[in-house]
Amino acid sequence: MASAKFEKKSTFEHLSEAIEGQIRQEGWRGLIPSGRDLAYRHKVSLPTVQKALALLVARKVLVSRGGKRRLEVAGDKTPTARTLAGHQVLVLSQQSLKEMRPPLSVALQLLQERLRKEEQGCEVVDVSGFQGKLLRKQAHAAVTRYRPSHCLMIQPDGDLYASVARSDAKLASMFGTLRAKRVKRLGHDYGPLVARAVQELKALGHRRLFMPFLGRKVKLKDALASIRRIAKEEAVTIEVRYSAEELSGRSMEQCLDAGRARGATAILFPQWGDFMYAQTYFAKKGLELPRDISVVVLVCQLEARQFEPSLAGFLVYSPEAMAEQMRQWVATDSIEYQHLKESLDQGWQSGGSMGPVPRS
Repeated sequence: MASAKFEKKSTFEHLSEAIEGQIRQEGWRGLIPSGRDLAYRHKVSLPTVQKALALLVARKVLVSRGGKRRLEVAGDKTPTARTLAGHQVLVLSQQSLKEMRPPLSVALQLLQERLRKEEQGCEVVDVSGFQGKLLRKQAHAAVTRYRPSHCLMIQPDGDLYASVARSDAKLASMFGTLRAKRVKRLGHDYGPLVARAVQELKALGHRRLFMPFLGRKVKLKDALASIRRIAKEEAVTIEVRYSAEELSGRSMEQCLDAGRARGATAILFPQWGDFMYAQTYFAKKGLELPRDISVVVLVCQLEARQFEPSLAGFLVYSPEAMAEQMRQWVATDSIEYQHLKESLDQGWQSGGSMGPVPRS
């Protein structure tokens, strides 16, 4: 009896089985990644990928839509994931998910949970390890795979924006310096933050406030306009020092000296990192917080609650507020600030002192 022959499979056959396994295991729908993306992922040549895809078409695992370059998963009557789950949200993060601070990472988890309860899709993809051409390839592959209705970019740069700009998804960014007309900016809004702080400081008798915006390379036009409007409505003076000069102990010292010389009795620091640069200044000048000068930090980490001595006040931008802001953008393509205001009321924590006696 003749022995059965051992059939050695070619590389493209192994690859076709691997791709089919991914389709089944990961639930791929709609368009698959491009041939070049698959070649890069599996470390094989483009002709090998093309042979593997042709084999999957012959097996009716994939079907062609509008030409050989448009391959979709067979049997998918709804070619895009968004029709199955209402909205399909793709989060592309250029900040490493492993190094992301808890408030933002928790907010993304809450967003996923809330959208999935509403039978909507949400995928978070870490592209922080890539730059330039490789970044564009990874982002394009994610967009091709998930076919999102909404794409949220975390700390995006121009390369990441270029990779998603041609898609028909609605675009938003959170943090970072990217400015584009198509992109709605989410995250901290200094208007409501300043309004909340002014309410508390007015109750302490303060009327002249100083706000140092140092090391800001991009001018926050909307934020500055909101601050001017708030100052007029509340009948207080808010002097804003805005500069692209590098943030340092020296630049902060010069800035605060100028503000105090013009009669400021309270200082609004945009973020916790700005306040950290000012601590040396307060020690050098022998100023005790908040007895000698009132300080409010608008955006803090949770650890700020343990700071001693306590400040005149600070705000914690909670994960719940961030998640709700993102969810509202997906649902309505707008941001409802009432929820943000409620979150700020809950996050506000006042210090244990009335602060300095305002100058008459």
